[in-house]
Amino acid sequence: MSTTFRSDRAAEAIRMAVSRTLREEISDPSLQNVTITRVEVTHDLSFARVFYTVLGGADERTAAQLGFDRAAPFLRSKVGEEVPLRTVPDLGYKFDKGVENQMRMDEIFATLPELQKDK
Repeated sequence: MSTTFRSDRAAEAIRMAVSRTLREEISDPSLQNVTITRVEVTHDLSFARVFYTVLGGADERTAAQLGFDRAAPFLRSKVGEEVPLRTVPDLGYKFDKGVENQMRMDEIFATLPELQKDK
C-alpha cells in the first residue's frame, strides 16, 4: 500500500495517534493489551489499514477486533484531530500475523540440527 515518502509519514503519524489514543483515552478492556505494530496507507491517503497484535489467544483476538469495531468512529475522529491531513482516511483494523509467523519460524529454526550449537 504505502509507497511514497508522504504516505509513509502519514502512516507513522496515524500509528502514533492510534497508539496514544488506545493508551490514554480508551477504557475498553478488550483493547488494553493491544499493540499497534504498523499502518499501511493507500497512495491517495484515503484508507489506512492498522495492524495490531494482542496478548493472548484467539478469544483475545476476537475481542480486540470487536473492540476496534466499537471504537472505530472515536479513533478516526482522534486521528483527524492529531494528524494534519486534508481528509481523514477510513481506518481498517487487522490482526498482524507477522509476529506469530516470526515466532513459529524461530521454533522451526531452533529444531534444525545444523543451527544447534555443539555440546
